[in-house]
Amino acid sequence: MLTRFAPSPTGHLHIGNVRTALICWMYTRSQNGKFLLRFDDTDLQRSDIKYIDSIVQDLRWICIDWDANFKQSERFKRYNEAFLQLTTKGYIYACYETREELDIKRKLQLKQGLPPVYDRSALLLTEQEKILYEQEGRKPHFRFKLDKNKIVKWNDEIKGEINIAISSISDPVVKRECGIYTYMLPSVIDDVDFNITHVIRGEDHVTNTAVQIQMIQALEAKIPVFAHLPLLHFDDSKISKRKGGLDIKFIKENEIEPMALASYLTKLGTSDPIKAYANIQSLIDSFDIKKFGSASARLSLSEIYKLNSKVLQQMPFEVVKERLSQTGVNFPEFWYFIRNNIEKFSEVAEWWQICKSNIEPAILDKEFIKIALDVLPQGDCNENTLSEWMKAIQQIVDIKTKDLFMQLRLALTGIKTGPELAKLLIFIGKENIIARLKNY
Repeated sequence: MLTRFAPSPTGHLHIGNVRTALICWMYTRSQNGKFLLRFDDTDLQRSDIKYIDSIVQDLRWICIDWDANFKQSERFKRYNEAFLQLTTKGYIYACYETREELDIKRKLQLKQGLPPVYDRSALLLTEQEKILYEQEGRKPHFRFKLDKNKIVKWNDEIKGEINIAISSISDPVVKRECGIYTYMLPSVIDDVDFNITHVIRGEDHVTNTAVQIQMIQALEAKIPVFAHLPLLHFDDSKISKRKGGLDIKFIKENEIEPMALASYLTKLGTSDPIKAYANIQSLIDSFDIKKFGSASARLSLSEIYKLNSKVLQQMPFEVVKERLSQTGVNFPEFWYFIRNNIEKFSEVAEWWQICKSNIEPAILDKEFIKIALDVLPQGDCNENTLSEWMKAIQQIVDIKTKDLFMQLRLALTGIKTGPELAKLLIFIGKENIIARLKNY
């Protein structure tokens, strides 16, 4: 099995790209296959090395690796050879209409209730007419001549049997007047040359697949297996309103863990429950392409955040040891305590600061705090310190347990909610507790 992921380096990866890459990669690794990374950079003006670097970083961030990679811009000689071969066989023809003329044709067809399919008028041009057009300064663009009498059929691994009537599709432009190849032909040539066995992509490519099957047949090559993923829709209005959708830069800025995103995207739209997976291999082991449904999947950022908390709760100290050291936390006890109380990793540092740095305590009753300080149990704090302390206070002060607990939490942390206070006292330490109660 050999698959490929083929991003265009004209921008950053968005969540739809990453989902496709993940599922393609998971499928490949679950079958012990090879995974190819291809950069579709035939448009040299729009492509940028910074986006290649960004794509590589984002894929590695979410644990995707590859067995080989290349750029289409390195293969123009091969594309030219195949282009000439197909032209000689009569599959490619020159067209001289301007964009404005094509737009007028489309509008007229729609007005007449006809499908906006290219009418192949360029095939009727004489050699003299072509010469005259070129003398006017027109440069040709080139189309692939489809077999309009055929219905292209294939058994899609996700959508089942698909039938596409080629008569409803325009002959695709494969080379623009500026000489740049469009997506269609180089993609097919690469798939053929590299013996790609499976193509996994979004269902918005279904029509492209029918066209490319005819191109593959024209090149007398073997047709790969296709799987078309249903498209993503956003539940969260904030996501859908974002210009360009939801990119991985946004995901990283919001501190979503790679395994949270991978767990969510790999199971979204399948018959499996969405849950937090501890590592990428466990996701691979559970992967089955047949579990994907054909209905559109709805993405919820709030659900990803919930999963993020669960992923953090599963992380052993060794996995986060290096990241923790950057926050000043160098021992596992604090991590195993705090990981069950955070939604984002940065909250570890926040709670460590609350434990060890100067904070602004919230004192509700100064007289109460004086009493609390006087009856603070002796010795180092342990898990029983809080209960003993509260009992001692209640022997002197008539106060409800709930109110007493809140007064102590506010005085010692400055906030109303947080991790279990009994254990938190151990990390705050007796010295800091006394200092906070004295300095109100």
